[in-house]
Amino acid sequence: MKPIVLTIGALLLTAASGGGFAIGDKPFQQADILDARAEPELDGTAGIMLTFEPAAAKRLEALTRANLSKPITVTLDGKMIASPTIAEPITTGVLTISGGFTVPQAEELAKRISGKEPLPEEFEE
Repeated sequence: MKPIVLTIGALLLTAASGGGFAIGDKPFQQADILDARAEPELDGTAGIMLTFEPAAAKRLEALTRANLSKPITVTLDGKMIASPTIAEPITTGVLTISGGFTVPQAEELAKRISGKEPLPEEFEE
């Protein structure tokens, strides 16, 4: 599954109370996120890769289809963390937000979005 990458320019990493995680005006719950992790980039920055559970992935696809070529705000606890322009529908259920995050910032945001540690890279049998 190839993730769709949304490149962002501005970000705000201020913690705030309440609000949860939202894309546009659509809230997503922590239970909607199967996995969230920091994704280091070659330039030393990091992105955040989110893998949505199937029902939430369908909502994400509908949301991105309805907003093609439009900017959409991604918020966490009421604060903007990204404002990408949607280039194509996200049909894979995997969203990668790339931008000027440090690895520790991306790890913290991923954990706050999902409410849990990332899944292990490999499962022991």
